[in-house]
Amino acid sequence: MMEIDPYLKVFFGLLFVLLGMGYIYRPAIIERINRLVRETFLNDSYVALHRKNWGFLLLLIGGVLVYMGVSRLRGW
Repeated sequence: MMEIDPYLKVFFGLLFVLLGMGYIYRPAIIERINRLVRETFLNDSYVALHRKNWGFLLLLIGGVLVYMGVSRLRGW
């Protein structure tokens, strides 16, 4: 079975944590990125209505990935 590199887990974990913090605390930045991306997943009304839900979900995923990567690197 193929194993995922722990550095990759830490990287994506931190990326999800930063994105989650952006959804919660800086929705204006997310809306600016949204204007560039313009996909159905990230329309303005969706971000305005569900920003805290997505933010907490991304924080949870990011935290789990960071923990998995760090525990693998440290040998816990």
